[in-house]
Amino acid sequence: MTVLAVIPARLASQRLPRKPLLDLGGGPLIVRVWRRVSELGVADAVLVATDSDEIADACRAVGADVELTDRTQPSGTHRVAEAVARRAPAAEVVVNVQGDEPFVGADAMRAALDAVRSGWDVGTVATPVRTESAWRDPAVVKLVRDARGRALYFSRAPIPHPRDRPPSAADLRGDGYLRHVGVYAYTPAVLARWAALPPAPLETVERLEQLRPLAAGFEIGVGVVPDADGGVDTEEDLRRARERVEREGRAGAGRGGGQATA
Repeated sequence: MTVLAVIPARLASQRLPRKPLLDLGGGPLIVRVWRRVSELGVADAVLVATDSDEIADACRAVGADVELTDRTQPSGTHRVAEAVARRAPAAEVVVNVQGDEPFVGADAMRAALDAVRSGWDVGTVATPVRTESAWRDPAVVKLVRDARGRALYFSRAPIPHPRDRPPSAADLRGDGYLRHVGVYAYTPAVLARWAALPPAPLETVERLEQLRPLAAGFEIGVGVVPDADGGVDTEEDLRRARERVEREGRAGAGRGGGQATA
């Protein structure tokens, strides 16, 4: 196996209770994500890593490969690490696609993979933040990089923060104002090192798990893609996702192709 995609999913979501099992287009959100990642063809195999028998049953019902993990795992990364150690320790690269990313793109997955293959400890993805409201929104994770594309910091705060004026519309469409996309790539060895790290103070303050390896000195390469849909983290996100699936279904039916698969 060369590339393994792992989709972590836990039932105890705080913002959206039972989020992985919420309906999106006639089936659970987690099944939608699994189908999306499988159909993109970037990974040689796709595995759902979950702490829930309900999620496992929903995924197995459609043919997904599932690994049940310890319910006490503190993060999705730890869940992925447990699943990889048990099922695929010889994988060349692991791609972690968050279980609430039903519209993840092949370009985002490839950008994260390319970063690891270029020598970064961890690969991840960003896209222009585009709007001032998103830049200011604490639910949208922003990041800044150096000239080589290495992540300097991730934050829920509006970064970078111009001292004298808000960023212009042109600024927000450029590579200087980026939002994070929930895709990571790493070798199994680096993933195991990340999972073994103790919590970091910055991670605790921002509630962002990627600050743990960053604070420990891991070099995170950030690939930039022109556009990427956000994940499903709030009721409003879920509403938008359902509207998109409905639009795509109507478009597919209009072309004589039946229900579109996002």
